[in-house]
Amino acid sequence: MVEKTKNKNFGHITFLHRADSDRFLLHHGEEVFPQTQLLQPDHRYPPSRPRLTIMGMSVFCRLSNREPNEFALRTIQHNASQRNQTEVLQETVKNLEATELSCGYHTFKDRKLTFIAEWTANERCHVKFAKRSLLIHLTGRDVQLRIPFQSIIELLWWHDGAVAVTLSYAPTVLAPAPDSPRVDDIAKLISILGIRNSEQTAGRTKQVAIDQDHQRISAFCLVYYFQIPNFITRHSNSDFQNEMSRMSSRQLFPVTRYHLGFEHARQVRFNDAAVTLQSELAEYNRRDSLPFYILVLLHALLANGYLHPATVSALASRLVTLFATARKAGSDQPPVSVDAFRNLFDWIDWPLPEGDPSMFEVDGIMEYLEQAEQLVREGYAVRKNQFDESPNRARIFRAVVTPTRIMFHGPELEPMNRILRKFSDHSYFIRAQFCDEDGQDLFFSQKISFDSIFDRFKSVLFLGFSHSSLRAHSAWLSASFVHQGQLHIPEYIVTGLGDFDSIQSPARRAARIGQAFSETPYAVDLDENTIEVLEIPDVERDGRVFTDGAGKISPGAAEAIHNIIPESKGYPTCFQIRWAGAKGMLAVDPRLTSNIICIRPSMVKFESNDRQLEICDMGSKPIPMVLNRQLIKIMEDMGAPGEWFLELQSREIRRLRGITALVYNTASFLRAQTIGESIQLHKFLLQTEAMGLDYRQDSFLRGVVEAVLLRELRLLKHKARIPVRKGITLFGIPDETGYLKEGEGYVTFDKGDRHSEPPGSGPVIVTRLPALHPGDVQVAYNRVPPDGHPLVRHRNCVLFSMWGRRDLPSQLSGGDLDGDVFHIIWDPDVVGTVRTFSPADYPRVPPSELDRPVTSADLATFFCEFMRVDLLGPIAIRHMILADQRPDGTLDPNCIKLAELHSSAVDFSKTGRPVELSALPRSGKWRPDFLAPGPQITIYNRSDIEMMGQHVADQNGEDDEDNKEGPRYRYYRSDKILGQLYRAVDEQKIWAEDIRMVVQAGGSSFWDQLLEALDQRVSAIGPVEWQHRSAEAHRIRYAYEEDIHGVMIDCAEHPHQPLKELETRRQRDRSVKLKDEFERITTYITREMRSPTSDSGYTSELDALELCLACLHVACQKERRELRPRHRSSAQDLESFKIVAAAALMRELSVLERGTAAGQAYAYGGGGGYVGVEGGPRK
Repeated sequence: MVEKTKNKNFGHITFLHRADSDRFLLHHGEEVFPQTQLLQPDHRYPPSRPRLTIMGMSVFCRLSNREPNEFALRTIQHNASQRNQTEVLQETVKNLEATELSCGYHTFKDRKLTFIAEWTANERCHVKFAKRSLLIHLTGRDVQLRIPFQSIIELLWWHDGAVAVTLSYAPTVLAPAPDSPRVDDIAKLISILGIRNSEQTAGRTKQVAIDQDHQRISAFCLVYYFQIPNFITRHSNSDFQNEMSRMSSRQLFPVTRYHLGFEHARQVRFNDAAVTLQSELAEYNRRDSLPFYILVLLHALLANGYLHPATVSALASRLVTLFATARKAGSDQPPVSVDAFRNLFDWIDWPLPEGDPSMFEVDGIMEYLEQAEQLVREGYAVRKNQFDESPNRARIFRAVVTPTRIMFHGPELEPMNRILRKFSDHSYFIRAQFCDEDGQDLFFSQKISFDSIFDRFKSVLFLGFSHSSLRAHSAWLSASFVHQGQLHIPEYIVTGLGDFDSIQSPARRAARIGQAFSETPYAVDLDENTIEVLEIPDVERDGRVFTDGAGKISPGAAEAIHNIIPESKGYPTCFQIRWAGAKGMLAVDPRLTSNIICIRPSMVKFESNDRQLEICDMGSKPIPMVLNRQLIKIMEDMGAPGEWFLELQSREIRRLRGITALVYNTASFLRAQTIGESIQLHKFLLQTEAMGLDYRQDSFLRGVVEAVLLRELRLLKHKARIPVRKGITLFGIPDETGYLKEGEGYVTFDKGDRHSEPPGSGPVIVTRLPALHPGDVQVAYNRVPPDGHPLVRHRNCVLFSMWGRRDLPSQLSGGDLDGDVFHIIWDPDVVGTVRTFSPADYPRVPPSELDRPVTSADLATFFCEFMRVDLLGPIAIRHMILADQRPDGTLDPNCIKLAELHSSAVDFSKTGRPVELSALPRSGKWRPDFLAPGPQITIYNRSDIEMMGQHVADQNGEDDEDNKEGPRYRYYRSDKILGQLYRAVDEQKIWAEDIRMVVQAGGSSFWDQLLEALDQRVSAIGPVEWQHRSAEAHRIRYAYEEDIHGVMIDCAEHPHQPLKELETRRQRDRSVKLKDEFERITTYITREMRSPTSDSGYTSELDALELCLACLHVACQKERRELRPRHRSSAQDLESFKIVAAAALMRELSVLERGTAAGQAYAYGGGGGYVGVEGGPRK
């Protein structure tokens, strides 16, 4: 292993075995001159001559006087073992030299694809196809263009050296930092040798564009063209052609040989046309010539890189005429709806060699809109309530703000918040997501400065953001508007929320305003329900608040909440709320009479006169308990036996490995993971097995199971997310009765069929995540109250005692009772083995304040500052590294310091005081093996999943030579429990032997067999005709696929790359919204199938059966609508509708078959009932 520090003329080579170093010195060690008299007093070493020359430079090698680093030796050993297990293929990468670089767009000239150059740099460029990116280095100005392979739609090349790449999003532009020195010859040599620099500092800055001319079009023009000179390309075996062949064989993106036309922009330049278009759209808005949603989507065609601004301008003109004609005719329906227009974004393809030029011509677009509108109207009866606004949801446009551009998407359904409830016209509000070009967060980097990017973000007009949206780098924006005769600008809107004048801290003011932006899907009007609000005192003792953030609610007032929430939520007894300027939890107190809620001072953050009680969340069901890496390390240091963790993990591995062995196991797993609850997917699999069918013959169903299993397996290995059967996660509330004594709690939850029995009286481990301090995990006594006690009425919460010197929640990572969830373990195999440590007690940090009133510009500055210096992730990772390396683990002083810094970083969103990177204890370049990246997962054709080779770091740590944004690390074998758990999961073996299902091809398809089997079951009911329902079935299918596809785009990290159906469980940040939307759509569509209208005017028990059967036949048809050809991503690619239809048909058949059985029983004296009729609801 070679190590070299920047700006030093020496380095170190470490060998694992002494014999290897002796052999190296024997051949390459310096030769000391025998004339010892030549030694001068100021010389540390005797004169010598080198015996190693690298690229003409002499290198002196001698034995070091320092001992080998322990983690360096372990890293060498770990890498050697990894290389022995996995074959590493080394590709020969050639550096190409281009003479020019252009940026522009593709268009069709006489149906031939032609590149139009809007910007050109005639200078030498170095071009390199690296591991994950195409790198283009403009040598004259030392600027690098980094184009990730995942952003390349297609690469076109020709033998003359012309190359054009079409991108889905803009590349990253890296330029030298203003004070960054030029790279000297020694550094170049070090780079060539692959010697890693361990003291690298930020030397580059991320820019919006290469120069000002490029900036004018870089947001819209996503085709880059470069020219390799002829003297390089004229030979058939040239480096250029070899590179094209190599990239084609890697199959990372389409590589096409095509003689592309080339022209320089001669007429109206792109930027000038864009400015003209924006002026025209503003004028149409002023004249009310087009609906607002049409104007936004027209602008999105330009901003998102779909059409040339001149084409959008001509399209807008045609639409103005169309809408004017409709108004004159007295039509009450717009000629083009928002849903029809949104389909354009799926229909218009990237201009590619085999593309359809009509997609980029106004006549072709208008023809498509006409047909799309017809389809939307056909399905309107099905979708009329699907995406309409409701008391709980609003349709909102979304803006994606990246370093180079602002894209627009939507409108999407968003949960309500206080602002949206106050103003009925939601077109004045937009939700903005700030991210990198690929949709990911702009992560903190020591090497790259994002200052210019964040300066650009600050120019956006902020309205506000909730705490969760701040963490997600999302904010609400507002335009000025008139409401009820008054002008509302963002500052006035905020003023109407409450009194914030006394708050002079931007961070605290943002947090208080953010309460109004918390998602509150349910709201109760206090006046309409005659609910009274009382203020009661907090329970305080020795400066500790035992009721911090918690109040009470009477059973009568709770009933008003129960009346507006879905039945599936049951009757929860604790609610996370927002009311006026208060936030926190309300717990039902059965001793309260009438309709009242009790608010405590610790809940009130500002004064407001709002009268809506808004519900954020509630204790409707318990959450399974899973361990994570930080908690496991703390419990290890507390004395928890390693065997306990290994046994829990082993049990989970056995469970995962056995899931695909039996369909019953698979169905139980899907039910436990709440996959496809609304369509009862688990029952669908069980019924298909009962009919003698194997679901694994269908690639999509097989892929769904594989994807969910693979996700669980990877979380188990790489995140140590180990389920704890005797554990649970619950909201915390105080014991208002005083029954629980100091150090006691009461754990209560609905067991159902997915959880163990609640713990009885006895000790339990209780904690709150994230936990980094060893005192963040405590042992409490669970005391079960006697029958009839008021506490027994509570469900799905943990109650804490209000007695003692210090409340327990504050001891657990500084928790409180305003909505925190707590994790409880009562497994006797671990509870009785641990010792506890004193909890942390950090002093309150006063917020950073200004000496003047806070403005909206201050809030924008704070928002950007938070994105720039949020160090929560780096602190947590460094804590794990040091806890693994230091003998005392989390008790090490540096780990204790990191725990405190992590607490400060958590509070940064409220105090405005960031943690400085220099304050973090150093961890070096060594990392434990459990932090190593895992193998890459690729999903092909929406169902086929492939796990690439295991990650193996090369000997120089050059894991990713084209990723300069973060340091490269070396990994050693960790002997502590996290390392043992990591290596105990052989994901490659489990994937190959137990998860990946290999099914022999041949015979009838799964769906052909299922149709035949279901037709037989239908025939047993009686003669059923379904063909007359085909048109209705087509409308339902169209409505379903359009709705699901829209959700996939809305919830994707990057709208140009919508989620695949089976990926939805894999995207963690948006998984909740995805699941809720899928459940809502499938529930509604299933209801439409099973509650049809009758053509004859009277209903029959067979109506639903006919429509379900028609939907299944329509879903299994192979032909596609010609209106929806395969472009970008389309709703036609979806495969799940046939599962929804088949599940609905099976449920309908079960109802009718039970009715048939009841009728037969009656014929033999068994009771009432006859064919097709059954009492009670359909299930």
